[in-house]
Amino acid sequence: MVCNNQMRTEAMRNLFLTSSGLNEKTAALFWECIGKEPVNAKAILVPSAAVGNDGAREGIIVCIERLTNMGIPLHNILLYDLAYLLSDGYKRTYSSYISDVPVPFRLMNAQELTQYDMIVFCGGNARTLLGEINRTGFAKPLKQAIENGLVYLGISAGSMVAAGNFSDGLGYLANPLIPHAEKGSPCGELSKNDLLELADGQMVWIKGERQEII
Repeated sequence: MVCNNQMRTEAMRNLFLTSSGLNEKTAALFWECIGKEPVNAKAILVPSAAVGNDGAREGIIVCIERLTNMGIPLHNILLYDLAYLLSDGYKRTYSSYISDVPVPFRLMNAQELTQYDMIVFCGGNARTLLGEINRTGFAKPLKQAIENGLVYLGISAGSMVAAGNFSDGLGYLANPLIPHAEKGSPCGELSKNDLLELADGQMVWIKGERQEII
C-alpha cells in the first residue's frame, strides 16, 4: 500500500498514530502520503497535551526538533495551542471590535486547516488534550479537514485521542491504544476492537477505512 498525490487529492483520510513518532520506515510512508518534498511542506503542531509541567513541555521542544530534522523549515510550522482559543459558544465582549483575530488565537475552519499538509499532536496528557479539543469545538473542522486531505500525525497522547481510549474522543479507531509498550501488538491489519499496545517505533496507519499496525 502506498500513497501519492493523486490519492491525497481524492481526499482519503490518512492518520498516523504513533507511540513515539516516526522512524525511518514509517517516515518514508508518511512522506509518500504528504506527496511533496519536506522543504515545501507546511505543518500545524498542537502542543496542548504537553503544557502541564516542564517535563512535558520538553516534549514540545523534541517535537519541533524532529519536524525540522525531517526537513520542514521552522517558518513552515504553525504552533497552535488550543489553550489560547475561546470556548465553543462563548460570545466575545470587550474584544468584539476586533474583526481580524490572528490565527493562533481563534478557531481555524476546515478550509484554513487544509492549507497545511499535516497536523501533528504531540505527547503529554491525553485527557488534557481531548478536553481542549472538545472545549474549543476543534473536533468539527479538524475532522472535515482530515476528510479533505489533511494528514494527521499523533504522538503518544496525540494518538490516544484519535483511538478508542475515550468515549468523547475523535473516534477514528475503536481500539483503545496504549503507547510506549514494552512489547507491541502484532503487526498487520486490524480486525477486532481489542486493546492495542504500541511499542516505540510502531504505529497504526488509518488509510480510508483500512487500519493496520506497522
